[in-house]
Amino acid sequence: MLYRLNTILPRKNYTADAVELIDIDIIDPISQILFTHEVNNVSSGLGATGHPIRCISKIELVDGSTVLESLSGQEAQAVDFYHRGKEPSNLMLYMDGIYSEVVAAINFGRFLYDPLLAWDPKKFTNPQLKVTIDLDGGGCNATDGYLTVIAHIFDEKKISPVGFLMTKEVKQYTLANGSHEYTELPRDFPYRQLFLRAQRYGTGPEDQIDTVKISEDADKRVPLNHTMKQILRNVAAGWGTYKESIIMSGGTSAHYYYCTPCNWPKFAGAGWRNTANIGSAAFYGGDGGRFQRIMDTYAGNVQAHIEGYAPHAVVPLLPKFSDDLTDVYDVSKIGDLKLDVLAGSSVGTDQTAEIITQQLKKY
Repeated sequence: MLYRLNTILPRKNYTADAVELIDIDIIDPISQILFTHEVNNVSSGLGATGHPIRCISKIELVDGSTVLESLSGQEAQAVDFYHRGKEPSNLMLYMDGIYSEVVAAINFGRFLYDPLLAWDPKKFTNPQLKVTIDLDGGGCNATDGYLTVIAHIFDEKKISPVGFLMTKEVKQYTLANGSHEYTELPRDFPYRQLFLRAQRYGTGPEDQIDTVKISEDADKRVPLNHTMKQILRNVAAGWGTYKESIIMSGGTSAHYYYCTPCNWPKFAGAGWRNTANIGSAAFYGGDGGRFQRIMDTYAGNVQAHIEGYAPHAVVPLLPKFSDDLTDVYDVSKIGDLKLDVLAGSSVGTDQTAEIITQQLKKY
């Protein structure tokens, strides 16, 4: 077989917060690593506290003290969407006694089983995965969960990859009304993409962030200087909308639930039961990844189809590059590369923004 799946961590149960440290014993090149977390729901599905992927608070790939990949579960899901142009195979449920299943991916190649870009364990000394589990970080008052880690690897097909895509959260900071945050971006490897994330429930990223500017050598060249609204409509729109379905408990009282799109999500709903006797369900909000569900009369559970932009409020800042290895943002000749982010006029209290880089690291 040219390619195959390899289990890195068999399905493991957690009943408390944990940091799972996993030695990587695979010797074949890896194209993609998938993290599936099953999150239980209690409180009749009415006590949703967050998107279930929040139960994975951090994913790291390290080689000794060197960090090769570092993302939260939300960041990994969003970057994977922009990378592959399709949603992960999530099963989003807010139902008592039923587990949600959420998938996060780390991609090392331009596409699955890319022969030129893959992560080669033989190039490293002590590679390990570190997965941080926040047991009740999402779902409905979760009391246990299951984590499985599986890799797509090259088997009988022998390749000689020239490098891999390295994706990291390089900075998190607290937003302040109308203030600039200046960040010296790394210039060690060329960029395939640069992302900015600013998630706040009830508010889209276009209100948390006013303007984004990329400056080369003290404004000698300015590749980007636009509002977040313009970036969402002209850059992020190139990937299309993020679509998902969620099944949840019904009820005549308004309850919050959590979705993935954070910019202008739109909803369509129907009953989820084997009879037509159900009161109409209304959905409202959704900006920032949280929406309300309310029904005029309760007669069963409901499902919603949701479509919108900016999954988990992550927004790409660079154009959508092709699969040509030379079609990257080469920063090797730049002496100063700076990101200037102007916050919106009313960003709330203790709200953060994250800067995520995706670079081409050659062996």
